[in-house]
Amino acid sequence: MINRIYLDMDGVLTNFEKRYSELFGEAASGEDRPNKKASENWQKFVETYQFETLEWFPGGQELLEYLQSLNIPMEILSSTGGARFHDKVRSQKYVWLNDNNVWLNNENIVPGRRIKRFFSFPGHLLIDDTQDVVEEFNQYGGKAILHRNVETTIKELEILLNT
Repeated sequence: MINRIYLDMDGVLTNFEKRYSELFGEAASGEDRPNKKASENWQKFVETYQFETLEWFPGGQELLEYLQSLNIPMEILSSTGGARFHDKVRSQKYVWLNDNNVWLNNENIVPGRRIKRFFSFPGHLLIDDTQDVVEEFNQYGGKAILHRNVETTIKELEILLNT
């Protein structure tokens, strides 16, 4: 039984990858230790307040509406990418949520994706686009869905809800 849903932002609700590649002509690094150029780009991304104005990820609004129809408590669980820019990214993500009228029970904006595992308990579900985050969440006692598109995520969620 699912009694709480956590929803990632970047790659689920917001289209971080698209903006990053438009600005820098390359994919954002998913590595824990990005190369020097990626670090400089990350700093520029944050210092120009890009998180505040990201586009919705394709299907993000549809997914949010579907999840809200389930009447299961839902919270944001999103990472800021680390401690260095945590406060800046967190405040930008709050602006995005406010500007896009996304009001959930709680917004957990944490300073690193590894922290998400501490929200993993039986009955808790995470929808996230990062493989290792999903694996850790599942390993620590919760359930997680690897989000790629709204249709597949909803199908996987319906299976979990009916088991």
